Amino acid sequence: MPTGQAGEIWFFGPMLIRGYWNRPDATAETIVDGWLRSGDIGRLDADGFVYVEDRVKDMILRAGENIYGAEVESAIYDHPAVHEACSFRCATRTPR
Repeated sequence: MPTGQAGEIWFFGPMLIRGYWNRPDATAETIVDGWLRSGDIGRLDADGFVYVEDRVKDMILRAGENIYGAEVESAIYDHPAVHEACSFRCATRTPR
């Protein structure tokens, strides 16, 4: 992407996951030609710094319930001691 223009952040390197356990469909969607699609939207400034600005998908499906990061952040912002907040999904999975 050109400097200052937003796009999805992709990662590449030996420290990334090789794939999802028994989920070839999820692996194929997330890892493209060795690049991991983060699901985050960001932009690069003129000095090479990356700024994360948004998410590709704002909904998290957890135990059959739809959870929206923006709603979680809004509830946190209601507290007078909170100046800034950010919610994110941790990639954890309960064994079956």
